[in-house]
Amino acid sequence: MTILKNEVLVLTRNYVRSGGKDNRRQQLKRMLAFTKFCRDDGAVRLAQIGQKHVMDYYRHNKHLSYPTIYNHFLAIAKLFDLSGKKEPPRPSQ
Repeated sequence: MTILKNEVLVLTRNYVRSGGKDNRRQQLKRMLAFTKFCRDDGAVRLAQIGQKHVMDYYRHNKHLSYPTIYNHFLAIAKLFDLSGKKEPPRPSQ
C-alpha cells in the first residue's frame, strides 16, 4: 500500500463509519481515485497535493457529466477538509 493511500484511509476511517454508509463508501472510492491520479502524477504524500492536481483531474475526466464531476468535487473537498487544506477549486460547467 502506498503512503498516499494509507494517509487517506487513516483520515477517512471515522468519516466512513458514520452517516449514510453507501454514500460514504462512494465518496471514499472517489477520494482514492483522485489520490491514485495524483500518485501517477508524482505526488507521494497528501501534503504535496494542491489545486493544480484538482484542475488536472477535472481536465482528465472531462468526458464525465457535470453532476458526476461535481460528486467527485464533493469527495475531494471532504478530503481537503479532513486534511486541513482550504477548499479545492470547483469544476466549471
